[in-house]
Amino acid sequence: MESKKNRIIQAISPEEIEQVFAIRTEVFVKEQKCLPSEEFDELDAVAKHYLLFDDATPVATGRYRKTDKGIKVERIATLESARGRGYASLIIQHIFSESAKEYPDCTHYYLHAQVSVMPLYALLGFKPYGDTFIEADIVHQAMELERKL
Repeated sequence: MESKKNRIIQAISPEEIEQVFAIRTEVFVKEQKCLPSEEFDELDAVAKHYLLFDDATPVATGRYRKTDKGIKVERIATLESARGRGYASLIIQHIFSESAKEYPDCTHYYLHAQVSVMPLYALLGFKPYGDTFIEADIVHQAMELERKL
């Protein structure tokens, strides 16, 4: 899956976090017109962030955090120029792997999917629950997955 051309790192340094925020700004703030105040939150300080590189260029990101309900997958974003290459799936699968190491007994994963990308999450095993709702002026659907131990 991950090749020399594509690698995923946990973004820890200020420079790496800046790259994460640059991708999210491009995708969510500029493309989707989300307010920066809605995109960037206090949870950025506690979430684990990941960056996917295509060669040396950061092109996709995602974060997760442990909550009372399980592992919440959030802020999955791929730059427009890099879409269609499976990078979002790679990031999510990496989040599954890393979170399972840190929280081996936690099997419940959930997310708020933009309705337009629900098929991607469904391919990874997520199932919708509840009604759709508006988040950052975009229609979302809650989805969940139970990981086998």
